[in-house]
Amino acid sequence: MKNPSIFVLFLFALTIACSGKKYVTVPEGIFDDFDLAEYQTFDFFETTGPEEPGTNFNQNVQFLQKTITEKMEERGLRRERSNPDLKINLGMTVQDKVQTRETNLATDPFMYTGQRNYTWSVREVPVNTYKEGSLTMHLVDNKSNEAVWIGTIDRALPNKENNLPATIQDAVDLLFAKIDN
Repeated sequence: MKNPSIFVLFLFALTIACSGKKYVTVPEGIFDDFDLAEYQTFDFFETTGPEEPGTNFNQNVQFLQKTITEKMEERGLRRERSNPDLKINLGMTVQDKVQTRETNLATDPFMYTGQRNYTWSVREVPVNTYKEGSLTMHLVDNKSNEAVWIGTIDRALPNKENNLPATIQDAVDLLFAKIDN
């Protein structure tokens, strides 16, 4: 490689691009008055997975529920399966994504097409593929059966399965940081 500093800069930009969408989205103005302290108990809605779940789907859902349970208990709520005040619905999707970059004259030279004709155009060039996971958490008042808070977080998922628990932990931390605001 002619210039290793360009390669390091490229890897840094790639890391930022893959991890950039990590903030929680909450519909504006709808749940501003939500106060988790108004509830004492919680439980989860039944989670149904895809027809062909991945190898560790159930294990990852259990870890997600365990992590959320810990956060709820830190805030003084206890898990009660019979008739909780609050029910938690989790929606999860995983999509294959392609990271692209736009061509430029500095890195993508003219192409020769014959008979002294040269051509160059701006186009999107794929540079990486990755998986992006989206987690939506609905907190539902069990008596009224209405959502009292909804938050969604999108994250690039790690390539290695053993790194997924840290990503789940980070996502749950960010969701609860938004709830606490």
